[in-house]
Amino acid sequence: MADWLSLAATLSGIRDQQTLTDTFVDALKSNLQISNVWVMLPCQQGRKLCAKDNDQHFEWEVDDFGHPFAHVFQSSSAMLLDPTKLNYWQENTVFVELMNHRKRGESVLVMPLPPGARRTKAILTITGSSHQLSSLLADPQWQSICEIFINQSQIIQDLGEEHRQISALSSSIKRIRNDEQKREQAYELKNVLIGGSRLMQEMREKVVTVAQSSLNVLICGDTGTGKELVARAVHELSDRSERPFIAINCAAIPENLLESELFGHAKGAFSGADRAKQGLIADAQGGTLFLDEIGDMPLALQAKLLRVLETRTYRPVGASSEVNADFRLVAATHVAMEQKAEEGSFRRDLYYRLNQFPVFMPELNIRKEDIPELCKHFIAEYNKQEGVHIAGIRYAALDLLNRHNFPGNVRELRNLIEYACALTANGEEITPSSFSGRVLQQTSPVAANSDDVNSESYIGVDIDDINNLKAAVQNFESSVIRYRLSSYGGDRSKAAESLGLPKRTLAHKCLKMEID
Repeated sequence: MADWLSLAATLSGIRDQQTLTDTFVDALKSNLQISNVWVMLPCQQGRKLCAKDNDQHFEWEVDDFGHPFAHVFQSSSAMLLDPTKLNYWQENTVFVELMNHRKRGESVLVMPLPPGARRTKAILTITGSSHQLSSLLADPQWQSICEIFINQSQIIQDLGEEHRQISALSSSIKRIRNDEQKREQAYELKNVLIGGSRLMQEMREKVVTVAQSSLNVLICGDTGTGKELVARAVHELSDRSERPFIAINCAAIPENLLESELFGHAKGAFSGADRAKQGLIADAQGGTLFLDEIGDMPLALQAKLLRVLETRTYRPVGASSEVNADFRLVAATHVAMEQKAEEGSFRRDLYYRLNQFPVFMPELNIRKEDIPELCKHFIAEYNKQEGVHIAGIRYAALDLLNRHNFPGNVRELRNLIEYACALTANGEEITPSSFSGRVLQQTSPVAANSDDVNSESYIGVDIDDINNLKAAVQNFESSVIRYRLSSYGGDRSKAAESLGLPKRTLAHKCLKMEID
């Protein structure tokens, strides 16, 4: 009695399935003085019964009636098998293998858990004398111990399922919060990486994503697209933001000095090295190292940089020992790196190491819908820097910029706006004349001679390239009016009549669009 009560108390306090099963089996062996006790628990979505015996693992299909466990599991009725009856169960080799563990002449009790319930949750199998096993079946205390065991097992399973649900919920909440944080960070980036075009939105999302990782970043894009702004944004949004951001232009430093700039040098390493100098890699310790124009790095130095990335150690020029390096590498280039690797002028292994997360900067020509927002930003910066108030930019000036090719990309646009601001009176708006010929009027599709104008090429629109309908419609309307006025030598009456508009309406549109 005392042993069963003690076991009941012990089982009720266990919260691990394997510990519970081992404790139950060991207690039965000790109390009943028997050698074999197996607990078969459902596994694999309840399609199999599984049991362990020391290092051996046994499995039976619950719908395979070639073994007695399936019968007991389906009927929820106990089976007491003496040696003679066991001879009828020789079809299932796994069952036969398990029965080989019993002593000669022993009977086998296969009973459902919990006893007497309609739905079986587990199978208990015990070997022993026929008399001993029959007595167990009639012992109510034994039945109670079995119920305590299987109930505790169910509690553990329920707790485990609850824990899994809580864990899944926590993961879901964390994922939602991370997504929300990414959206907020991408929105905040609009103040740095300016533009509402789809290309810029996608690029900002990429920057937020890569900032959360430790991957090397390779920023590719034409000169003037803002590659260093992206590099700084990656640093500021990363967990290294409190540490230094160190930038170096590989094309701006002579080849014989670049190694010393990167790795530093020891005193006396070369002529003029009268003192030791720390390199930029050391300056970037714990932070981010930005290598601009990486495509122009000499081959010999590429090999040394690759070794730093692989070993996270480096040796300053002339030094006798190596130094540990801990930095995030962000590189940028305006050249086709894959082509340089194919030609052999850039190490392919280093290219792959740098290109863990590529970011492509769009040219201004393919996102011209961002020009108004960029102009507004550059004007605001100029006003703040110079302490003036340029009121904005007129529509005609924007129209002129929209027809410019911008080989220098955003940098060229910024220079043009700053130049135009300098020529614009305080409190006034930038006009086309503010560019003073730096954006030539002949870039406009309107030719001086209307006979040379091709209306289809003038007003033709690539519909696939439109991602700002309002701006596209305004530009189209302006282009049509300009073309028609040009066709009639500036005669507004004829132009209005040809467009089916009252002269007053056309005049209003010309005033609004600043069409002379």
